[in-house]
Amino acid sequence: MEDRRLETHPDLMDPEWRKRAEREARLGAKKDRKRQRKQRPRRRFRMTRRVVVVLFVIGTVALLGAAAVVVHQMRGSSAPGPQPPKAAPVLTGVDLDRPFDRTPAANWREGTAGITVPPGQAVGGFTAQEVDAAYRKVTEAIAAARLGSRALRDHDGSELLALLAPNERAHLQEMLTSGPTVEKNRYLTLIGPKALSKVPPRMTGALTAKPGGKGELVVHASYTTAYAFDARPGEALSPVDIVPFLREEQDYVIRKAPPFAKADAGLSFGEGRGYRSRMACDAIKTGLLAPQYADKDRPLAGPPVADEVATYDPTKPLPSLDTCG
Repeated sequence: MEDRRLETHPDLMDPEWRKRAEREARLGAKKDRKRQRKQRPRRRFRMTRRVVVVLFVIGTVALLGAAAVVVHQMRGSSAPGPQPPKAAPVLTGVDLDRPFDRTPAANWREGTAGITVPPGQAVGGFTAQEVDAAYRKVTEAIAAARLGSRALRDHDGSELLALLAPNERAHLQEMLTSGPTVEKNRYLTLIGPKALSKVPPRMTGALTAKPGGKGELVVHASYTTAYAFDARPGEALSPVDIVPFLREEQDYVIRKAPPFAKADAGLSFGEGRGYRSRMACDAIKTGLLAPQYADKDRPLAGPPVADEVATYDPTKPLPSLDTCG
C-alpha cells in the first residue's frame, strides 16, 4: 500500500519537480565519478633502459634529418643560379693585358722557360756534366740575345759577347756593339721605336746535343720567340698586328782546351738560319723589330691562317723566305 502511495505522491506527479530531481541526480553522479578518479592511485611511469635507447635513436634520426635539410638548403643557396647568355667572343681589337691571346703563342711559357732542355748525357768526348754545362751556357746566350734588356732596348750586344770564347768575342765585338744592321739582327733582337708591351716575350722550342769534331760539342737550338708590342687605340685590329714571331735554327759549338787553344775554348756560333713573321717590313730591313701596324702603307691583318701557324712550330720545316722577302 505504501509503495503504491509513493508512486502517486503529488511531488512525483509534478513534471517540473521530476526534471529538477533528474538534473540533480545527474550532477551528483558526475561529482561522485570525479571523487572516485581523485581517490584512485596513479600509475608512475618507469624510464627503463630500453625506453632510453629508443628515445635516443628517435632523437638522433630526427636531428640528422633536420641537418640534412639545412645542408641541402645551404648548398642550393650557394649554387649558381641561371646565368645570362655569354656574349659572342670579340674577334677584333686587342687586349694589351693579354696580348698573346688568339695567337699561336697563347699557351707558350715566358722566356727561356718555354725551351725544353733535356738531361745531360755523355756525348762524344763530353761527360754528362759537361753537356749539362753546355746547355746552360747556350740557354744564357739565347736569353742575352733575344730577351736581354741591353740588346732589346739599348741595341748593346755586350751581354752576349761576355758569354763567348775569347776569339769569337773579338770576331763579333765591333758588329755587336755598333748601330743596328741586318747582320747584327741575326745575332740579337733589336727593338725599334715602338715600345714592347709590359707582358714578357714567350718562347717555345728545344735544345739537342750531338758530337762535332774532336773536342767539340754541337748544341742545336730550335726555337721561336713571340714579342708583344704596345699599341694605342685604333693602331691594331687583331693580336697578330702587335705580335711578331722570330724563329731560329741555330748551332752553338762548345770547344775544349786541349785540343783547342784557350782563346778558342768555350762558346762560338755555328751555322744558323732564321725566319721572321708578322713584323713591320720597313723596320726589319734596317735590322729593327717592330709590329706590323708600324708599316703605314701596309693594311692591318686578321688572325693567321692555319698554314701560317705551322710555320711557328719548331718541329716543322723552316720556311725559306721571310714574310717581307
